[in-house]
Amino acid sequence: MFLAFLVATPVITTAQVAPSPSGEINPAVLKVNDDVIYAAEISMVMQNVVAQMGGPDKIENEEQVVQIATQRVVEQKLLAQEARRFGIQADELRVAQMMQAVEQQAGGREALDASLKTRGSSIERLQAMMTEMDLARSFIEKQISPNIKVSDEEVAAFYADNPELFLADEQVHARHIIFMAAQDADAQTVAEARAKAEAARKRAVAGEDFAELARELSEGPSAAKGGDLGFFTREQMVPTFAAAAFDLEPGGISPVVRTAFGLHVIKVVEKRPAGKLPFDEVSEHVRSNLVQQKTGQTVGTLLESLAEKATVTPLMDGASEAPAAPAGSQQQPQ
Repeated sequence: MFLAFLVATPVITTAQVAPSPSGEINPAVLKVNDDVIYAAEISMVMQNVVAQMGGPDKIENEEQVVQIATQRVVEQKLLAQEARRFGIQADELRVAQMMQAVEQQAGGREALDASLKTRGSSIERLQAMMTEMDLARSFIEKQISPNIKVSDEEVAAFYADNPELFLADEQVHARHIIFMAAQDADAQTVAEARAKAEAARKRAVAGEDFAELARELSEGPSAAKGGDLGFFTREQMVPTFAAAAFDLEPGGISPVVRTAFGLHVIKVVEKRPAGKLPFDEVSEHVRSNLVQQKTGQTVGTLLESLAEKATVTPLMDGASEAPAAPAGSQQQPQ
């Protein structure tokens, strides 16, 4: 999905994109320069729009959903056409990954094929749509993103001008060693995990390097990082783990702690009181957001220019020209 720079398109209604039990169920509804948009394309994008709006229960105006989805497809066509003009090709691996994700969500290739057929579409047409999406994304990555610059001064100014965005609750930086035992594990499994955790704790209290112990013993994904969990707030961890970690002082080692994931030994590295996050910790995040913002503005300016030169033609009775919709509801490709 792209940033919200909506260009004027013909008004398409729910009835025009919905599958029909009679007649053609996936008609061509719009033509953008020389490219045709089919009802099924808009219908599929509508599903994403509904999800972003919070689900079907949050939708008050279905026709607005149709218009947002139509606008996104038109923008995608315009950017894909521009990509082809520059000789840019889609990333075949990314397209394959997108197709694989859709297949898994649908319950497999056969289920996806059957679902698409009910809409008058096909796997081949879906792949073509995914390719267009990636073409638009590739165009932004190769023609726009490399020219977007954010200075250190801009990052510092944003941090200084928006202190409320960088406030954080009390945080703890901790490491842990975990021995896996699920919430419903039998008594013997829990007892064995607890025995290993007690042995690990004994070694840690005796002075062995906690990070090295975690690399050697821990059964969790953080083992490779010496059990390092970074900084976290109380709300980011399960209550029993958070309570144990926040009760410790820096350098302290907890008793064995039981959670739904297993048995833990925790060591606190550092504690940070509630307050403003340090600039060094957030500067790259700020820079990334400013780059995204500038990229969106550039994409928007380009789309306005492309829209002025484009010919967008309704191919169904009942569609009419509409003014540009207000910006604010779309996001840059992720």
